[in-house]
Amino acid sequence: MLLPQIADEQDADILILCEPYRVRQTQDWITNETKTAAIWVRGAARARITARGVGDDYVWARVGAVTYVSVYLTPNCAAAEFRAKVALLGDGFRDLPGDLVVAGDLNARAVEWGMTATNRRGRLLLEMAVRLDLVVANTGDVPKYRRLGFGDSIPDVTMTTDRTLPRIGRWRVLEGYTASDHQYIAFEVAGETRTTRTRTRHPPRWNEDKLDEIGVCFGGHDFNSDMSRTL
Repeated sequence: MLLPQIADEQDADILILCEPYRVRQTQDWITNETKTAAIWVRGAARARITARGVGDDYVWARVGAVTYVSVYLTPNCAAAEFRAKVALLGDGFRDLPGDLVVAGDLNARAVEWGMTATNRRGRLLLEMAVRLDLVVANTGDVPKYRRLGFGDSIPDVTMTTDRTLPRIGRWRVLEGYTASDHQYIAFEVAGETRTTRTRTRHPPRWNEDKLDEIGVCFGGHDFNSDMSRTL
């Protein structure tokens, strides 16, 4: 039950998951057919879901004015197949409603998200981002993937529409134990309205003096806990 515990500690309303160890068969879980991408919307945020959908390598949920997307791109495909997958992602994202926040394990390298060099996969993803007016929200170069004998890497990437980027706050890599070779990432998305839930748990209250804020947790592959994570 490590994932729910971390989500509670980070006060995360939305969890974006890649290759979850276990998938819940509940209405607040959204996953694709291959179970490689999932979104878990928790607590009061569930009442704000206005739309949801599933693609081949991604799932999405619109919560309020923002559409959250979970993406997983396997490292085990040839260059032509990867190019085709990115093209399908671009076509799918273009039709999504609202402002986008895209997070996932993209298995690609790019200087823009903290790597020392950009490879072919990274260039394809950056070209897609330019076409869709998406920008990288990662900050710093702290490794997200750490595995003995394989070195460190940053496969987990957050992108958002340019107009949404100023609303992304406190993007950080969590350094605690995850039962995985991926570290969790957490960030907050400030809303556009003047109504928001305060961070008290029992009972939830609403405070009109603060901006609406959603806590998001996104990550990688949690092999041993109750569910895999994306914070």
